[in-house]
Amino acid sequence: MKLEHISKWIPKNEMKEILLDDEIKSWLLEEGPITKKIKSNHIFDLDLLNDSIGKINSSERSFLNNVVGEVKIREVILLADKKPFVFARSHIPKITIEKGLKKLGELGTKPLGDILFEKKLFIKNKTVFSTFSNENKDYWGRKTLYFINNLPLSVMEVFLINK
Repeated sequence: MKLEHISKWIPKNEMKEILLDDEIKSWLLEEGPITKKIKSNHIFDLDLLNDSIGKINSSERSFLNNVVGEVKIREVILLADKKPFVFARSHIPKITIEKGLKKLGELGTKPLGDILFEKKLFIKNKTVFSTFSNENKDYWGRKTLYFINNLPLSVMEVFLINK
């Protein structure tokens, strides 16, 4: 899925002032697994789009606390009742897999959220919010930085609900 990033990343308080739609806001502010929230009202499925080592830009590397080395890029679409609902992109440094949690390198079609929330291993560091566009539709998304054993990974989720 090709999404164009159309605004800067902003903190939660700014997003809450700008975004008036309570439904979208509830998804952006969800503290638990998005998959669990989808499953509560819909039939859930996951389409794995990409799961490979790739290049990230300087902004993404900076968000990961300037981590060095290779980074696994994982892109998925979370489906609700067979319709695309969330586009998610994770950046998982190879060192985070090797010295943080090996399961992060073996996700396959398992949702990352299932691992992030299964145990209290991960520490959520910060979340920022932004808008995206695809085919003349605008969407809100969030990007969260997590740590496991002091090693970073990031998860970006774009909610495919029109703003």
